[in-house]
Amino acid sequence: MLNHIHIRHFAIIDETELELTAGMTALTGETGAGKSILLDALGQVLGARSSHDNIQQGEQRAEVTVSFDIETLPLVQQWLTENDLDDDNQCLMRRVLNRNGKNRASINGRPVSVQMLKTLGDQLLSIHGQNEHQQLAKPVAQLALLDAFTQSPLPEQVKQAFTDWQQADLQHQQATNDSKDKQDRLDLLNFQLQEFDALDIGGTSISDIESEHRWLASAEQVSQLCQNSLLALDADGGADSTLSAAITPLTELVAIDERMRESLDLIESAHIQVSEASSLLRNYVGNMDHDGNRLAWLDNKLSNLHRLAKKHQVDIKQLDEVEATLRNELDNLNAPEHEIDKLEQAANAHLQVYFDLAKKLSRLRKRQAKKLSATVTDSMQTLAMAGGVFEVAVATNAKPVQQSGQDTIVFNVSPNPGVKPGPLAKVASGGELSRISLCIQLATIETHKVNTLIFDEVDAGIGGAVAETVGQLLRRVGQHAQVLCVTHLPQVASQANSHFLVSKSVVANDAVPGKKTAQTTPKTQTQLKQLNKKETRDEVARMLGGSKITTKTRQHAAEMLASAEAED
Repeated sequence: MLNHIHIRHFAIIDETELELTAGMTALTGETGAGKSILLDALGQVLGARSSHDNIQQGEQRAEVTVSFDIETLPLVQQWLTENDLDDDNQCLMRRVLNRNGKNRASINGRPVSVQMLKTLGDQLLSIHGQNEHQQLAKPVAQLALLDAFTQSPLPEQVKQAFTDWQQADLQHQQATNDSKDKQDRLDLLNFQLQEFDALDIGGTSISDIESEHRWLASAEQVSQLCQNSLLALDADGGADSTLSAAITPLTELVAIDERMRESLDLIESAHIQVSEASSLLRNYVGNMDHDGNRLAWLDNKLSNLHRLAKKHQVDIKQLDEVEATLRNELDNLNAPEHEIDKLEQAANAHLQVYFDLAKKLSRLRKRQAKKLSATVTDSMQTLAMAGGVFEVAVATNAKPVQQSGQDTIVFNVSPNPGVKPGPLAKVASGGELSRISLCIQLATIETHKVNTLIFDEVDAGIGGAVAETVGQLLRRVGQHAQVLCVTHLPQVASQANSHFLVSKSVVANDAVPGKKTAQTTPKTQTQLKQLNKKETRDEVARMLGGSKITTKTRQHAAEMLASAEAED
């Protein structure tokens, strides 16, 4: 439910705040007072396209902030939680428009995109304007409205079944595609894999080839380095003989002073390690076998590997992965016939699921179409269309496979008795369309996922007893949803549980803000005021009799208000 609205420097609204309650709220005022500006401001905070024209003249930015109580909206709570925007069942939405174009949006104090404002706004509030019937004339909107009226999961199940079949059918089509493109791809894959086969590296890994090539290419240098190390260890004056010469006197010294035992042990250990190192080096040099033919073979393989890596635009170590990918694609393209048969069977199974669900949905739509037709027809009798008929026609075509099912929905109407029902947009006049649209909206009101509904002068073109009936219907809707109604009709306004007056005035505006000056320029402002009982009576009286309020109009207004309360 919409709790609070705060608007600052928006259009001709300087600053205003509204505290809203449940039930039906009327917004009234003279023509041009700015009632539509309030809806425009709400539209901004709900993600509508912004414009510099929305910023009050002389100001650099406009702000619109609204708060909703979402305690009874679990889906909204879930959405906020999933997007890390939750805040104790409260929802505070804010939109700031700047002349420099750096607009900002936030939800519960956290910056968000305008698209996120719109996504959340669609779950919180819906606005029904005078031209709502134009949308209802579209087949897609009529189908969506009937499906919402069914309050069944079947439409979504049919949509999912269609998606499942579409994906399965695409896989089957790809597997059975014998086009030139497929053959060209097969030829290319075979050619590329022949290049890999031609490498013939005998199962040796690329890393081993690189390592062996590196060793063989450096064999002479390795041998020379080993010889130099052996000379340093084994030659006269080398490490081995030097350590050996040091052991004899140290042994005698230890016999005299045991404290030198650690020195002797370290030198003896070093002598043993030097001897072992010399032995390892001699074995290494003795086993070296510089195979020139092997080196040439490795040179050739590495050259071919680098060429192939460059061709596929990868590192040489990624060639194994490239080969595996190519072979996997080739295997898929050469799928055996039984695999293609499996794909066809899977696609057919999904299609049968779709047909079964679509058939159930068709039966459901036809049952619910009769119910919706009867409900709207009954409402029409109370809105100066006695004898009028509303009919939802459902035609089923077994051939097309569409995500919405196999039905075509058409809203037909006969606003007068004796006239054959025809398409909604072609048969009814403008006023009749408005009333029929209202009937449809009220008949489907319980299917709306939001619990705040705004009706913007949907009562245009009606009056008298019909207007009173519309007001009563809106008040009835307000018993289970919050209703805001912009109206010019006293019969509708008198049915409201609360009442706001929208007025416009011209005030003096300082030429230099914040400074007193004799020079002033006029400034037009729109104000919104919540009316008490006496003010509500006077406003309804004004709507009845014009600018001059008489005792009779006040009495009439009081009677209308009392009558509305008595109906509860």
